[in-house]
Amino acid sequence: MRTKAEAFDYRHSHVNEGRGSTYDGLYRPGGALAFYWQHFEQPYLDRVFGRLRRRHPRGRYLDFACGTGRILQLGASHFDDAVGIDVSDAMLVKARHKVPHARILNADVLSSPVDVGTFDVITTFRFLLRAGRLRRPVLRWLRSVINDGGTLIVNNHRNAYSLRGLAYRMSTAIRPNGFEDDLLTERQMESLLDEAGFEVAERFSFGAVPSYRGRMLLPRSLVLPVERAASRVPLLGNVTKNRIYVCHPRAAAR
Repeated sequence: MRTKAEAFDYRHSHVNEGRGSTYDGLYRPGGALAFYWQHFEQPYLDRVFGRLRRRHPRGRYLDFACGTGRILQLGASHFDDAVGIDVSDAMLVKARHKVPHARILNADVLSSPVDVGTFDVITTFRFLLRAGRLRRPVLRWLRSVINDGGTLIVNNHRNAYSLRGLAYRMSTAIRPNGFEDDLLTERQMESLLDEAGFEVAERFSFGAVPSYRGRMLLPRSLVLPVERAASRVPLLGNVTKNRIYVCHPRAAAR
């Protein structure tokens, strides 16, 4: 029988039947994730992808741990040659429907390497939180398939120093649940990226106002201007719930 931590290893936790529908439900209209996606995450990524498309007009794009295709769909709208990789057929059913022109693979790149070539742009979102011992080998693999002039875009969507993160850490200090080390700080994120051979070139932060279990705790009309103002203050990035990192392979550092 798998331990609790093993059961939440990404390779096990996302493969159950119906997982794709459950995941897409997290972004239901009216929820906190949909709000932040609409007003912050999607517009920012659109700008970054547009910039990278101009730099790599014939570039290749990979979304690793693409899940149901939320990020892949956005990236594939900018790059003609798009590839998505995940270990969950339950998630990939949704991705194939959303992005029919992308090459979508069910593959565990650590246990059964697949020849996908190299890429100019790579994304991996909502993976590192529960990846545990897979973090370092996956980031090293991503470094091996990115071109020297390429760009990796990765996120930390539950910053350990955010208000929500601090509350979680306090609760697990009182009642350990086996996932005490899941949340990552800014320093830990940068250390992981540095070890894998990446250098952070740009950061974008949002989620200064706490939400709970996918629900907004304050009126959206109040949250939106506060969040927009907070996202322009670099120091607040250390305490926001979500942070996106735009990185380059160290050999190609600008």
